[in-house]
Amino acid sequence: MEVKFKNFVLGIQNLTKDLKQNEDFLSTLDQNIGDGDHGVNMVRGFVEVEKIAWENQNLNDYLNLIGRTLLAKIGGASGPLYGMSFINTANNLKEHSEFMFNEFKILVDSFCKTLETLGRVQLKEKTMYDVWKPLQLRLQNSDSLDKSSLINFVLECANSTKNLLATKGRASYLKERSIGTIDPGSYSSYLILKNLIEIL
Repeated sequence: MEVKFKNFVLGIQNLTKDLKQNEDFLSTLDQNIGDGDHGVNMVRGFVEVEKIAWENQNLNDYLNLIGRTLLAKIGGASGPLYGMSFINTANNLKEHSEFMFNEFKILVDSFCKTLETLGRVQLKEKTMYDVWKPLQLRLQNSDSLDKSSLINFVLECANSTKNLLATKGRASYLKERSIGTIDPGSYSSYLILKNLIEIL
């Protein structure tokens, strides 16, 4: 069986390397406003994802396995949110064999809907939704792909969470003290998106 989504597999492999390089940074962010283990959890999850035998899978099955692996291996709130987001992406890409710009848009839509349903989030609450939703809105008006512009936009969204007051999760207990730290989930979302945009 010819695998037409090798670029997506490469994106996931590159993401895993990126997460390893940023593990300490993610955990430092999380130490400031959370449990302190976001970097460790993300690396653990995607190291397991790398072990998936994708060669005999279709795109739908591969995305599903990614989601189920993350559900099993990533703790805290991030595991269910990322895991179910990939599973819902799989459900929305059942008839797709490649991962191109259109499929990327569907992935972003799927992540937004999952975060809205599971996380019950809104914008400006210092969560990963502050990365995914602005990107979704930007992509709705975009038919052409400018990789560097999109990556820079996503990074700006992640960095903008630094000045927000957390109202969700453990970080919300810190109230005003949550201001001044980038949301860890927003930064790991940036890493995911950066590596997927690069392979489009």
